[in-house]
Amino acid sequence: MSKKNIKISYDKNSRVLIVEIGKKKSVDSDIQGNMVLDHDKKGEIVRINLYDFSFDEFRSQRSVLKQFSQGLITTSHR
Repeated sequence: MSKKNIKISYDKNSRVLIVEIGKKKSVDSDIQGNMVLDHDKKGEIVRINLYDFSFDEFRSQRSVLKQFSQGLITTSHR
């Protein structure tokens, strides 16, 4: 498995959380609600943008997100 450089940034004025995975160029995007996934020419995700992201709301939902992520980890290793 190759190690990827992940960069996370937050634009406070527009409330956008940006997760960049590596430095590949985006050629296509999928939009679902407030989330945009950018893909490279191989179809791999290179960037995730979460619009209208609030750290206050994120903090209040941490326990739910933690339980969800633990469920994903458990099911992906079966």
